[in-house]
Parts: sequence; structure tokens; C-alpha cells
Amino acid sequence: MRVITRPSQWVLVLLILTLTLLAAQCGAAPTEPPAVEEKPATEATEAPAEPAEEAAKAAEEEAQKVVQESEISQAKDIAGTETVTDEPDVSTPRNKYGGEYRDVSTSDAVSFHLYQTTDTGSSAYQGYVYSGSLITLDEKTLEYEPYAAESYTISEDGLTFTFKLRKGLKWSDGAPLTARDYEWTYQQVINPDNGFPYLDQFNFVTSYKALDDYTLELKIDKMYCPALGQIDFITPLPKHIWEELDWSDPEKNPEINNPSVVSGPYKLKEWKRDQYASFEANENYWYHGPPNITQQTIEIVPDQDVAYQKFKNGESDTAPITPEQLEEARQLEHVTIYEWWPAAARWSFIGLNMREGFPTHDINVRHGLSYAIDKDLLTDEVMLGQAKRMCGPYPETSWVYNPDVPCYDYDPEKAKEEFAKAGYTFQDGKMLDKDGQQLKLKLIYGPNTSKTLELLAVSVQDYLAEIGIEVEIQAMEWASFLEAQDKGEWDMYLGAWRSTIEPQAMFLIWSEEGIPDLNAPAYINKDVEKLFNEAGGEAGTCDLDFRKQKYQEIQKIIAEDSPYIFLWYQKAWSGQNNRIKGIEPTLLGIGWNQEDWYIEDQLE
Repeated sequence: MRVITRPSQWVLVLLILTLTLLAAQCGAAPTEPPAVEEKPATEATEAPAEPAEEAAKAAEEEAQKVVQESEISQAKDIAGTETVTDEPDVSTPRNKYGGEYRDVSTSDAVSFHLYQTTDTGSSAYQGYVYSGSLITLDEKTLEYEPYAAESYTISEDGLTFTFKLRKGLKWSDGAPLTARDYEWTYQQVINPDNGFPYLDQFNFVTSYKALDDYTLELKIDKMYCPALGQIDFITPLPKHIWEELDWSDPEKNPEINNPSVVSGPYKLKEWKRDQYASFEANENYWYHGPPNITQQTIEIVPDQDVAYQKFKNGESDTAPITPEQLEEARQLEHVTIYEWWPAAARWSFIGLNMREGFPTHDINVRHGLSYAIDKDLLTDEVMLGQAKRMCGPYPETSWVYNPDVPCYDYDPEKAKEEFAKAGYTFQDGKMLDKDGQQLKLKLIYGPNTSKTLELLAVSVQDYLAEIGIEVEIQAMEWASFLEAQDKGEWDMYLGAWRSTIEPQAMFLIWSEEGIPDLNAPAYINKDVEKLFNEAGGEAGTCDLDFRKQKYQEIQKIIAEDSPYIFLWYQKAWSGQNNRIKGIEPTLLGIGWNQEDWYIEDQLE
């Protein structure tokens, strides 16, 4: 498991939107299952719940309460306020230096370019070497607090945000990190020619200026309910290094694949693509100096079984753990399995190609496919009790969750009826089109090293064979999968999102502007886009009940349109070697304080 330390807010809000198969890569994910209704006392025929089960349920309910009452969930009215850091001094150094943290991964990064990648491998590497989030989330309350900024002020009309930077911010070469770096980076990011895939998510920002070296003024031109959480989307690049270099071409800009001047807790030491990446502590890191662990190494391995064996044998301090491996991992004497219900759910789905010319362009075909797959059984068999079924784009943990959406529960006969509406005939065990040809669909997934995805793909293939559909499975290495997904030459793909607490931040995956980077199925519904805009503030209100109503309408429409077959949302877990100390699980997971982790037997 790779942890991004104190990510920039756009990473916190939109890296989460990074197209991933996080469930497959990490074997774990955030979620909070719904509370279970207690049976009346008169039905006391069942054994009482185990104390551990009751404690887990209480933890889930408490986590959900904190999330739903938090500032990030409710987009509280903060116009006309000033917020000052409660940690004015960040110069006190850590004191448990030493050691190497060893990680393994089944897929490598694409590059270190913050604004041209959408894969989790790249995001993880970038999180080691770049920082600069103006604000962050309190790990217990999920309230916003200053971070690289020492304070921020919001005007009375809620349209101007002024951030005062800390004066001790530095680049790894010792040069001061200033508001000029933020402004310069912003100007590059908003240049359409530079191809930032998330740009449309931030077009509510109309002005981004450095008033001096330590003051940033950001403006929006109209009410936008989650503005504070999304306005901090720039992670600065060093202007004094990058301004003379090409933005996109690694042949002309070595910083893209080999950054030499960075702002994060670590510096890149060496990257041998598809072999390993190693990082060393940044002595000029501004937040309490360099991290305790002085070196981080990520080894790229062929598959999840190899990764887990290295972890099991003590060769790695962590590794992706599949649901099948989880129970054994809990018994390992040298390992602690951290399990938690995080603030945002990671959820899995089957994406359906809605482009004209593909069978899945027909809504009846999409409904038929959903009816043909036993999603409840899949959730149990693939995730082994570590996930909950979901039927729409927001899980039960969300404050906008709508329980009244179609679920398309397993029913092969209904599936055949839907295909009949689309002009297909089920005959002699085959689903035939109007020309008498058997329906054949292509399903892609990546990375091809994922046992979890392999099991899911084969299961889908088997279910669809029962209604006479032949499914060709193509398992791809990660970069090839991302490329193939964008090309849209497939019928189905296996995907996952790590969602956001603020529901508006998921807009881009359902908008036409997100095609193909974030909206791979090419789903277009202007009513959905209109509802998102109204919920985001275009209707002139941020009233929670009004916003909730709009998001619930969105969920119903998307569930009925079925661009995805929604599968499940997951619990989170991470295995760590017991030699790693200082880990504190919270709603934000375990990585929020990774700079404070230390290795007790390797202290300098």
C-alpha cells in the first residue's frame, strides 16, 4: 500500500476521482455499511451479537455520524469568516530518524507530472515528492484547517478567498516556495493546450492571483456550495525550474520523469521503470522537517501473489492484500492488519459503452446485463464479507444517499425479456441478434496482475453465458488498459472509484466534458448535468435539503440509465509490518501522519 502524505486538496477531492482499479490494486477501500435494524426482543431465537461485531457496528455508526456532520459534507456557510491555524509553529523537527520502508506494487507509475496523469501509481509517486495544499482536513472531525497557509479569509459575499502562506515554505533546493509558484502553476494548468484532465471541474474559479510572495487571492463569480473544498486544487510546481521547460514532453523536460526540485517529504532517488522507485527524505521539507523514515522503496512485482508472499515473508513492510488473503494475514505474527471505515467509500462497477454502434448503447441491453448478473452473490464471493452491495452512484454512507433507485436484482428471465425488447432472441442457449448471430461482448480490465479482477471478470463471463452471451475477456497491463479505455473500443470494463464526501465533486464522471478521461462509457444526460449545476449553487441556494433532493434525483436517473452496473462499496484495510510504529487509523485512513511513522529498530 502506498500512502500519499497530506495531499493537495485537488488530490484529496479529485485524485479520488482518478480512474483506478484501487480495489484490485490495494485489496482494500473505504466504506461505511448501513446500520442494521435491530430485531424486537420477542424474536430472541438468534444468538446475541458478538462483542466484536457490536463494536464494529458502533464504530461504523460513529464514523458515519462524523462524516455527515462535518464541514466537508454539509458545505457550511463560512462567508465572512477568518480561520487561523492552530499550529503556528511547524519548525519543531521530528526525532526518530532512520530506516527504509519497503513497499511492493503490481503496477508502476506513468510519470511524475501532476497535471497529465490520472492513474493511482503516478499519484502515489507524486504524493511523495510534491506538497503544498493550502488547507487540509482534521483527521478526527473532518473540519477544514489551514496547512501550507497559516490563515484564510472568506469575503462577506463568499466570492473571494484570501490565503496567507507560511513564510517557511521551501523547495528541496532551498529556494523559497511562494505564492508566485502557485500562480504560475495555475496559469499553466488552465491553458487548454496543456490538457489537464480535470480542468472543467475547476472552471468556477475566475481569478487566481499572487498579491505578494505570501498572499494568494482566489475569486469565483457566483455561488458555489463546495467552493472551499475544491478551490484549493493547485499543487505548485517550482517556477524557477519549470518556466523554461516544455510542459508536456519528457524528452524536453526531464522534470516530468525525474523531478530534481520538489516540495514533498521525499525526493526521488532513482526510478527504474517496471523495476522499482526509491525516495530519500527531503531535508528541506517545511512541515516539521524531513520525515522520520529516511528512505522509501517501491518494488514492482509480477502479480498480487508475489507481492503478498514478500509481505508474508517479511521482505516488504506492506503489500496489497486480497479478500482471500485477509484472514491469513490477520494471523501473521509479525503483521498488524489495520481495518477502518473511512470518510469516503471506494466502490466498484462494470462500465458499459454507450457509444452508438455498440450493443450496450441500447438501454434494454444495459438493463438485461444487469439483471443477468447476481450482484449480491458476487459481492459475497469476490469480497468475502468486506463490502456491501450498492445500486447507484452514492453509497449508503453518503448524506445524499437515495434508497429508492432500481437495483436490477438477479433475474435471468427478466434479463431475457430486456434483450427481447432490444430485438434479440434467446434460442438454443444463445442470445441471437436480428441476423441470427450470437451476441458477443468484449470485457477489458487492468492490471492483469489482479486476482480480484480476474475472478470478477470470469464470474461475469459465466453469468452472461447462462443467457447465451459470449464474453471475450482481455486482461491488460495498467498503462495499456488506461489507453484502451480511453479509445472506447470495448463493450464492458471493470472499474472502481474512490468517491468524495462532497457529492458535487463526482460531477465530472457523469458529464459530457469528462469524456473519455473520467467518463469512459461516454454517458450523456443533460438533465443530470442541470441537476448537478443546481445542487452546486446555480439555483441560488446551498440549503442542504434542497441539495439533497437534487442529488437524489440524479441518483435515480443514473440508476435508470445504467451507464454502470453498480456492484459494491468496500471496507478499508492495510497490512503493515510490526516494525513500523506510529500508525494511527482515523476516518482519513492511516496515511494522514505517515511522515511521523518510524522504524524502532533502525533509529539513528
